[in-house]
This record gives sequence, C-alpha cells and structure tokens, in this order.
Amino acid sequence: MLTVLFATYNGSKTLQRSLQSFTELEKPRGGYKLVVVDNASTDSTPEILSKFEDKLPLTVLRTERRGKNIALNLGLEYVDGDLVVFTDDDTQPNKDWLVQHRSFADQHHDVAMWGGVIEPIWPSPPPSWILDQVPLGAVFALTDPDQTTGPISPNMVWGGHMAVRSEVFASGHRFDEKIGPAAGQYTMGSEVEFTCRIAEAGYKSWYLKEAVVGHIIRPNQIKRGWVVKRAYRFGRLAYLRKQQEEGYNKNLIKGVPRWKYGAVMYSTIKSFYFRMIGNQAACFQADWDRQYHLGYISAAWDR
Repeated sequence: MLTVLFATYNGSKTLQRSLQSFTELEKPRGGYKLVVVDNASTDSTPEILSKFEDKLPLTVLRTERRGKNIALNLGLEYVDGDLVVFTDDDTQPNKDWLVQHRSFADQHHDVAMWGGVIEPIWPSPPPSWILDQVPLGAVFALTDPDQTTGPISPNMVWGGHMAVRSEVFASGHRFDEKIGPAAGQYTMGSEVEFTCRIAEAGYKSWYLKEAVVGHIIRPNQIKRGWVVKRAYRFGRLAYLRKQQEEGYNKNLIKGVPRWKYGAVMYSTIKSFYFRMIGNQAACFQADWDRQYHLGYISAAWDR
C-alpha cells in the first residue's frame, strides 16, 4: 500500500483533468490510497472532488487555514502504507506512474526520498521567448530532460512529483508551515526546504526517470507578467537556501549583501533603457533580475 497526497486551493481549472487521469492509472502492488486536502477553496473544487469519490480510492479533507504546507501536514495524518507520493492538482501522471514508484521503493530500500520527471503540457505552442529565455525549472517546475536515474541533490526533488518513505514522517519530520503557497506573497520551494532538511538528517535522495507526470500549464502562465512574478518568489527561495547553507550573517545590510541593492537599481535602469529602444529580450532579462533581487531582499527583511 502507498498513499498519494496533494493539496488544492481553487484548483477547478485543472483538478478535473488531473483526477480523471488518476482513474486510468495502473494499480501498483498492494494498491494505493489518494488523499486530497482542500485548502479552503472558494470555487467549485468541493463539487469536483465529490464527483470522483466513487471512482477513486479517495479521502477528501478540508482545512480553513490557508497554506499548502498546513494542508499537507494535515494530510500526513491520514496516509497508509510505507510510501507517500506527492503531486499537485495540475498534474497528469503517466499510466504506470505508481507502478514505477512501487517498483523503485521495493528495490532501493536505502533511498528515503526521490523525485521524478515533470514534463510540460502547454496550452498551445509556447512563444519562442519562453523556451529561449525563461528558466523552465524555476518558473514551471519542469525537470531537466537530460537528468538520468540515480543519486541527486535533495534540492532537485520537487513537490510536484516526489516520493518519501513513511518512516521519515513517522520519525517526526513535517513541512514548515511558515513557507510555501499561502494567502498573499510567499516563498516558493517549500518542499525543497523539507528535502534539504531531511537530507541533513541522513536520508538519501534519488531521481527516478521512469516515473513521469505532466504539468498542466495554463494560458495565463505563459504571459510575461506572470512569468516575471515568479522571479520574485524564486529570489525569496534563493535567500532561504543561502541561509540553509551558510546561516544568518549579521555583517550585512539587513541580511542582504550590499551589491544586491545596487543590482535592483541597475536592472531597473536597464529595463527602462531596453524598453525604450524596443529590445524586448533584454528588457525581460532586466525585469527578471530586478524581481529576483527584490524577492531575495524581501525574504531577508522578513527574517
């Protein structure tokens, strides 16, 4: 037995597609349980979930406390079996998805957590600037297509597609409820904070290329404004990782290297200049850099 767990907040635009793909999954040895935590949705998410209660081995929970990690921690109280496979409400797994995870878990008892492939499901062919300029991992959580099965850094195991042995949670580890998707602005990479933390506790991480999910990318997510906003959250994540690696350094200006303040000003000037001369590619890069540095500074000031 294994458990699939994900949280959803106002996921009606993709949730039905995702759950429908679950009805087509091959059953892994020992079967599986699906736990979905409705994180205070105000759209038709509850109605969509109810449609699948007789089609899937589904347990639906709800919490009014906003925060993805809050919802995941609640869901962990309802898992069964030796393995928890995490995903999101905007993914579509391949039919053999859970079979691959079950097989790997049975053959590699020394590995406690692993990630799998996350491929894009574009709403339409993406514009060239998306493919040429945008860091697809940071923005769309897409994995490197050249990554092979084997050991991997824990910061490359992502919440949209990861598996963790139940023993990790039985030992007391949980997701940090102060970070991750929640009401208002947030620091992305909440699962990465978790995987890096348990790696420090001695758990091994791996990458499983044979397990694949598709990430449903919505039309608004390939627009310039949405993409640039991701840079801000990515900057907040960069600060979090820096603190995990080095600890808080008091010899900075409010926790931020002096040059980053100058970088915000410089990238703002560059953005204005390149917009004036019509160089959209350079303007995008300047806007991305500005938001990234602002996100880093924001996270440092919050601390």
